[in-house]
Amino acid sequence: MWRRTLSVLALLVLWQIVSLFMKPTILPSPIAVFAQLGQNLTQPETYSQLGVTMFRVVVGMIAGVAVGMIIGLTMGLTKIGEDLLDTWVLVLFTIPALVYGILCILWFGLNDTAAIVAIAVGSAPPIAINIWQGTKAIDRDLIHMGKAFRFGKATVLLKIVVPQLIPYILAALRYGLGIAWKIVTIVELIGLSSGVGYMLSYWFGNFSMIQVLAWTLLFTITLLIIEFAILKPLENRLTRWRPAAQIQRGAA
Repeated sequence: MWRRTLSVLALLVLWQIVSLFMKPTILPSPIAVFAQLGQNLTQPETYSQLGVTMFRVVVGMIAGVAVGMIIGLTMGLTKIGEDLLDTWVLVLFTIPALVYGILCILWFGLNDTAAIVAIAVGSAPPIAINIWQGTKAIDRDLIHMGKAFRFGKATVLLKIVVPQLIPYILAALRYGLGIAWKIVTIVELIGLSSGVGYMLSYWFGNFSMIQVLAWTLLFTITLLIIEFAILKPLENRLTRWRPAAQIQRGAA
């Protein structure tokens, strides 16, 4: 933790030094930006705009994770699924997030549906790829053992496959979440009238660099809270069996 804190402090010090040689309209100091962020946090509109963006991200991610996991497991567990889907997943993965945003706005209009569908479609391919590669890396001997003990397919999937996929699933969630934030920002910026992306576009139109950085900082802090308050504790809890398993294997 102290290393992370030190790296953040070093970045803030560098930012402060560089801002001394820049005009406030180009690069305001971190002190001024944090002060503006604190002022924004006293206004109810800030939470409503952030809440709208979070709603779009959460709903879109739920759909993207569900589709990505189904496709990834299909590709990883069956040769036919891999042959049929791998090309399309890679093609969808290479399409820029901006394209998904534009297409969904044209298809669904300027509403929440456009943002949610764009997030789901944009986050599903990287999640599928992570699950696909993770499934190919699992210990097949455990699957054969489960079949030898006459476990059903559902039991093999839930008790043997999924626990080994937990690190890959969490990595996919992190990667998909980053893409989801980018997509929702783009959609809100180019077409919607609410959300963090809209506020960035609004203050950009007013040439307020300090507000642009303050909203960007709010965006970043939100992601860090999700990482260290939700994903990291979840990862520690779900993978706490792994060190013991490695010790037992080494002893054997």
